[in-house]
Amino acid sequence: MDRTRRRAWLSAALLSLALLALPLVAWFLVPAPVAPLIPQEPAREVPAGEAQGGPVAPEAGSAPGVPTQEVAAAATRGAPPSGSVRGLVLDPEGNPAAGAFVSCENGGPAAGTDTEGRFELPPEADGCMAVATLAVVHQPSERTRLTAGRSTTLQLTAGGVIEGIVVDEQGRSVEHYLLAVESFVSSVDPQERFGNQARTISNPGGTFRWERLPPGTFVLAVSAEGRPPVRSGGITVEVGRTTAQVRLVLSRGAALSGRVIDAETRAPLAEARVQLDAVTSSGANAIAPVVTDAAGTFALEGVPARGPFSVRVQHAGYMTKIVPALDARGTAAARVEVALRQQTDGGPNEELVGIGATLLPGATGVQVVGVVEGGPAARAGFTAGDRLVRLDGVDATGLGLSECVQRLRGAPGTRVSVSLDRGGQVLELTLTREVIVR
Repeated sequence: MDRTRRRAWLSAALLSLALLALPLVAWFLVPAPVAPLIPQEPAREVPAGEAQGGPVAPEAGSAPGVPTQEVAAAATRGAPPSGSVRGLVLDPEGNPAAGAFVSCENGGPAAGTDTEGRFELPPEADGCMAVATLAVVHQPSERTRLTAGRSTTLQLTAGGVIEGIVVDEQGRSVEHYLLAVESFVSSVDPQERFGNQARTISNPGGTFRWERLPPGTFVLAVSAEGRPPVRSGGITVEVGRTTAQVRLVLSRGAALSGRVIDAETRAPLAEARVQLDAVTSSGANAIAPVVTDAAGTFALEGVPARGPFSVRVQHAGYMTKIVPALDARGTAAARVEVALRQQTDGGPNEELVGIGATLLPGATGVQVVGVVEGGPAARAGFTAGDRLVRLDGVDATGLGLSECVQRLRGAPGTRVSVSLDRGGQVLELTLTREVIVR
């Protein structure tokens, strides 16, 4: 009995040992699975400005080949749109121009440059003609065609420089004055404009230096306290060059005194404002307006000593009046009385004497851009685009806008002869000046 029990216990022990040894034998006999080999892309140098691409390793615990949301976002960050147009903007010295603005013509795409002067435009910019600008620091770049897949460099231009001096009639330096661009004709684009810019100069030597100017022909105007504006001749400016030794002479002006009254009651008008009108094309004028006193009197210092000029007189509740054909005739003083008419509700607000034509400077001279309905110019057949050739026999092609305006204004009933160029045909007309209310 005991022998039988011992045999059963021994059999059970041997069976248990066999079961324990079986996994160990299987571990030695069965090979471990081999992970598939994934070919790795060789490392490459990434050019500056190009986003790093390529596969992204999955995070620990994620399924092979399926990046997590964070990794997927990192993989797409900075990747440029397919077919985008890239480039670089440089300043005139060849340095990256940060903050420049690159735009396609005809309202196409536009973008700014980063701190390294680089820009990127959408695919639709492919093939467009683009220009880079940087506020007023430099002149624009040349028009350049952009191409997708190729970096394009746009370089801003330095522009030209005008250097000169302003002196009085005795050749002494004028220390304080106002300098302005009276007119400009581009040598590159006939439609380009650079007028209506002025700067105040304070320099014991009377000298000035105007930089970053586009190429073309400039006419400058200068004026100072007590000295009416004068114009320079045409000044040629070229890119990268300095036009020096420009000399402008400011002579002492005359004094215009007078009285402003009510046209109906003849009572003096206090607080009426009197100022030179259309004395420069740019509007820049250092002769300050004056205000009438309780007796309606005024004294305006610095009006032109020779040649016709106009004054504009304004008062609240009255029509503005432009008084033309004033002339000191080389003397130190001139006098005028101005009668203002009260303004009615909904009625006209300005009164002047002339031919009723609106003028603007153009690339080939002063041109007509509009007429006052029913005025002398309208009845004579003036049309927009007509160019002034002669005024009372004087060559008008060398005159500025302000000079043409002053010659066309005058006393009511006086006549002026005008030669117009209309598409190559010269028209000779004679007009009678009238009071024009508008």
